[in-house]
Amino acid sequence: MTCELTEKKITEILHTFYEKVRRDPLLSVPFSVVTDWDEHLVRLTEFWSSVMLTSGRYKGNPLSMHVIHADRIQPAMFNRWLELWQITTTEGLAPDVAQEMQAKATRIASRLSVAMFGHSTVRSSNTTPERSAPSPYKVTPSFDQASVPAALLRDHSLKAGS
Repeated sequence: MTCELTEKKITEILHTFYEKVRRDPLLSVPFSVVTDWDEHLVRLTEFWSSVMLTSGRYKGNPLSMHVIHADRIQPAMFNRWLELWQITTTEGLAPDVAQEMQAKATRIASRLSVAMFGHSTVRSSNTTPERSAPSPYKVTPSFDQASVPAALLRDHSLKAGS
């Protein structure tokens, strides 16, 4: 990251974001299980502090906490959550920090979705720049019995059972 992210800024982003979530017609339903928003936002700050600042402050199990509410969660909710997250982080953070938080949120949402539905229901988004696969520095041709180099046959050994 080229811009400094602080726990105070994480707290601000989370408060803004969850205000949007609580007003959202789709997301307000599953989040109605939260009875103490002050406590929930403290936990979320600890979680994102651990994710982004490697503070190690979060000591919970977010997967199990979400899976117990799976009956209230629909696949489309993950994409709506990410959409609001992208809007909020883009508005409130430097572009490089926003992209990093968006990428991490996408991975988290995908994992939760797999745990609940057996596959990811998360749409690919434009939260991270497109990256092409790294190109190898050298590519060798495929070998068959006739074209395999003698040196590979002569000095090649494997562990037993390989």
